[in-house]
Amino acid sequence: MGWHLLRRKALIYFMMVFMTGEWYSYGEQERVPERPASVPMPDYDQKRALRTQSIPLSYDITSVRQNHAGPEVLSSVFTWDSVVEENYKRILRSTEDQFRIQIALERAKPYASFIRKKIEEYRLPPEVFYLPIVESLYNPFARSPKGALGIWQFMADSMHPWMVRNEWVDERRDFWKSTIGAFEKLSLNYRYTKDWLFALAAYNCGLNRVLTVMQKNPGKDYWKISESRLLPRETRAYIPRFLAVALYATYLGRKGHPLDWEGGMEWVQVPLSYPVDLRVLARKAGIPLETLLLGNRELQFPITPPKNYALKVPEQYVEKIKTLLQDEKNRLLDFVVHTVGPGDTLYDLSLHFGPPISMILDYNPGIRPETLQLGRKLLIPKLKDVGPFRQSVRNAAQDLSPAGPFTNTYTVREGDSLWTIARTYQTTVARLAQENNLREEDPIHPGITLKVP
Repeated sequence: MGWHLLRRKALIYFMMVFMTGEWYSYGEQERVPERPASVPMPDYDQKRALRTQSIPLSYDITSVRQNHAGPEVLSSVFTWDSVVEENYKRILRSTEDQFRIQIALERAKPYASFIRKKIEEYRLPPEVFYLPIVESLYNPFARSPKGALGIWQFMADSMHPWMVRNEWVDERRDFWKSTIGAFEKLSLNYRYTKDWLFALAAYNCGLNRVLTVMQKNPGKDYWKISESRLLPRETRAYIPRFLAVALYATYLGRKGHPLDWEGGMEWVQVPLSYPVDLRVLARKAGIPLETLLLGNRELQFPITPPKNYALKVPEQYVEKIKTLLQDEKNRLLDFVVHTVGPGDTLYDLSLHFGPPISMILDYNPGIRPETLQLGRKLLIPKLKDVGPFRQSVRNAAQDLSPAGPFTNTYTVREGDSLWTIARTYQTTVARLAQENNLREEDPIHPGITLKVP
């Protein structure tokens, strides 16, 4: 009996030491120190030894984050310098920086599974997952002062051939296509530079610029190049900032932040050959609208393009949505039928109901914007929650008292209508038509001459 009691006491003692030791501390996991202690950084020789503990390129970075044993290191493909240490310590001292990193990682959750799988597919260092924190804080709508857009911050002239931009979509906001574009660029940069720090620098300031500097300074590593100020200041700040953010985010658990043990969203592309209103689709499929919008941030409207669009849907909703699309092809878009009245223009109708003019033209083949016929019925996609179109100025023009004699002339220009000309000359459409032997619904063409007051 005494022997069993002694064994039990020894076991309890061992467990207490194990749980309170350096390997894992529940208390440290639950609180964030008010004044973080300075983190001792290894000297050069120790760092070189630590870098040999490489993270395989196919390794899931979530496993690294959730491992509380061993030193804090990045993949062996990365070297670091004192400027990285300074950036890292700055993050540890700044609650604002820590908060921004957490916000970015929250935004990343819907896309995390997709991006990590692509990192493995492209054989990139796992830390690349944290690059959008530095680029955009994982905000698909983030726009730089120079015009770069999306989580991977593509410029309009660098988005091809992976993405397009038009009145329907700006695919720089598409997490799927922009991630593939970013990884293609990073892979290309690495093939030319044979160094991941130079590859990342090229992502920031351009491959040609980095290659030129490397060719003029053969044998120098990235840190020697950076120290010599041969790269732009923004790039010299970009690399250490990224490495510091990656080091911090990789070991969130050790900083007192709760770990996310849930799997992310799995997205599936559903091809569409006709437009679909996401609001109608969400309502009929019982899916939160925000979920559909999360996966399709590239859309300029809550409606897909007229053809050839890949709708991104969470895996659990795919079959339900495919069934809806098959059964209700013609009922997944809200329309309004508008009867053209005096003074109506496609521009005003577009502003009121939301669709671009080209979309109205797509649904009403044969009409000419400059010669809308009175009484004609137009089929207009209703992209805004608004009531019927009311031409407020129309009534004002009709209530004007008759103008004086029509002794002047006016040559019709592109885009003119009887209503716009009547409004310009402070008369009514009826009077203008009467003076020119026209009916109110008659079209007018550029180049003809009208009598005006």
